[in-house]
Amino acid sequence: MEGFIDTHNHILPGLDDGPATVDGAVDVARVALEHGITHIVTTPHHNDFHHEPVSVVKAAFNAVVEALKAARVPVTLYPGMELRIDPDLPAQLKDGRALPLANSKYILLEFPFDGIPFFAEDIIFQLRLDDWVPILAHCERIYDIQQKPRRIEKYIAIGCMVQVNSNSISGELGRQSRDVALELLNLGFVDIIASDAHSATRRIPDFTAALAIVTKIIGFEAARRLVKETPAEILK
Repeated sequence: MEGFIDTHNHILPGLDDGPATVDGAVDVARVALEHGITHIVTTPHHNDFHHEPVSVVKAAFNAVVEALKAARVPVTLYPGMELRIDPDLPAQLKDGRALPLANSKYILLEFPFDGIPFFAEDIIFQLRLDDWVPILAHCERIYDIQQKPRRIEKYIAIGCMVQVNSNSISGELGRQSRDVALELLNLGFVDIIASDAHSATRRIPDFTAALAIVTKIIGFEAARRLVKETPAEILK
């Protein structure tokens, strides 16, 4: 598979705080391609504020796929959602109200930024019983993990994977997010780097600066694994 794989990207238009239009979504894909990203898992928010029905999400997905073909932008899209942890989430996944990543057994699971809910372990345990593999989104931005990065270990122990944002590593999201992202890398806890891109001009899909930093810490092959080989396992 050529190019990098972005497993956390808000490219779909009109669903959340990503681009407003299909043309804006095409611009995001163009920027991704310029930076070597050829495959994107689309992950609109699924939370208390953004919860469009799956039918609406799939319609937006299909519209962007067709627009990329018409514009001859060779970026391949896959369906998905960024799922806020919720007591009802296992049921939503079971009956199709929430989407996994690329029709796989992997889900992109988000904790609230202000802290990890008291019910998180119970919900993750149920998700694992249902054979889902949670990938914890932008862990470096969660307050409880910022205060104690090793807190993430208990979730890794019960089968979760860890994703950090490329723009956290590069410092775009502030010093604390950067420092925690690098600490998680040094601890060997990070499985995937993704862009969490929201537009073609702000928080763009670009791994360049992050990979330069990560390569110095863990080496070229290990860094590439975070944006290529491991994400490819999800797509398979």
